[in-house]
Amino acid sequence: MSEFILTAPYIFTNSEDYPLLKSGAVLVENGIISEISSTGDAKRKHPDIEEINFSEGLLTPGLVNLHHHLYSSFACGWNPGGSPPEDFLQILNNVWWKLDKSLQLEDIYYSAMIGLCQSLKMGVTSVVDHHASQRTVTGSLDSIAKAFKDVDVKGSICFELTDREGDKLFEEGLQETTDALSKWSGKSNSSKIMAMIGLHASFTLSDDSLKRISENFSSFDVGYHFHLAEDKSDQVDSIRQHGLRVTHRFEKFGILGPKSLAIHGVHLNDDEAGLLRETQTNLVLCARSNQNNAVSLPDWRKYDGVNIGLGTDGIGSDMVGEAKSALYISHHVFGDPSFGFADIGNMLLNKNPEILQKITGLKTGKIEPGYPADMVLWRYDPPTPLTDENILGHYFYGLYNLQADSVWVDGNMILKNSDFTNFHYAELVGESRLRAKKLWERM
Repeated sequence: MSEFILTAPYIFTNSEDYPLLKSGAVLVENGIISEISSTGDAKRKHPDIEEINFSEGLLTPGLVNLHHHLYSSFACGWNPGGSPPEDFLQILNNVWWKLDKSLQLEDIYYSAMIGLCQSLKMGVTSVVDHHASQRTVTGSLDSIAKAFKDVDVKGSICFELTDREGDKLFEEGLQETTDALSKWSGKSNSSKIMAMIGLHASFTLSDDSLKRISENFSSFDVGYHFHLAEDKSDQVDSIRQHGLRVTHRFEKFGILGPKSLAIHGVHLNDDEAGLLRETQTNLVLCARSNQNNAVSLPDWRKYDGVNIGLGTDGIGSDMVGEAKSALYISHHVFGDPSFGFADIGNMLLNKNPEILQKITGLKTGKIEPGYPADMVLWRYDPPTPLTDENILGHYFYGLYNLQADSVWVDGNMILKNSDFTNFHYAELVGESRLRAKKLWERM
């Protein structure tokens, strides 16, 4: 439908002027929200426009995931075998690098489809992906872009540049990134995705490689998407090999900046946090992944003035769950049960869409005139009063563990009654199981 009116008992707009409406209506025209009003006013002013009415539920803006590894969809249930990893480097070698080196183009496509579908089911309408498939480089981003188009989600994609598989595959990664930037960057890009320059961590990139990357992509007005000081070993290697801590090393090659995403930032000192702040580099916390890998939690209390958002790092697609986990582990590690509630809620609802717009130009995060109609209807009948002041409590303790009932992206209804409107999800899942089984057998 090019235009419709959507009505619901509760509408959280995330707007300063009218954050929460009761018995509200949203007019959508050509994918853009054009008017917010009461249900009665909408019907009187637009009697000929089709109405989609929900007698129960809460309508909210779509959520944003600032760091995902969609290919991790095929790790669910996989047993890598061998002895359990004893540290972070063994986790990379024995689990994630083993997986990504075995991916083929169809695996990449289906794992991206599954990850994006799971995102939508959790109310996430924008995903920033960081991809690695070091033995299947050429065409990998085309496969992921096809999944974004087929599911009809918006976001960003990149290929992880690294030296770890040798010069030939590094060169292929440079070419894959160049091709992606040529297709999905710049003002002429009319798609729902934007390409970025993807890097692995400092310890898998030489100075020569960082110099080549910086020079190769200097003509593109895009940011970098990279892992930063996730484990102490990253800092140890950088100091030993280059005489610099990792943040200063990346700054030396022009990697930092307002369009760049630094992921994790667990082991940073005050100078490095200050450098992120000065360069306006965006930092993304991934609390559940940090817990899973036992790499500690960034002391983000000390990162004052740094622009901070949230991502899942491939540990599922549930951003409400990610935010709640970040809140709980912060309480536990810092020994302060009063810390972080408003800050993490602000990251989830405001910082994430603000950062997405900075790095891609894609606007989302509010149900407000002029914004794309990226909306989620939750079948949530609040058991306690729902107000402007307590909406975060309902996200963390009400919407938590719920799946979305209906989802719109740019006004297109992609999920209806918890099922996808443009493809057969059960068939997709069946094919995904077959592909994952073959992948596991190859490994």
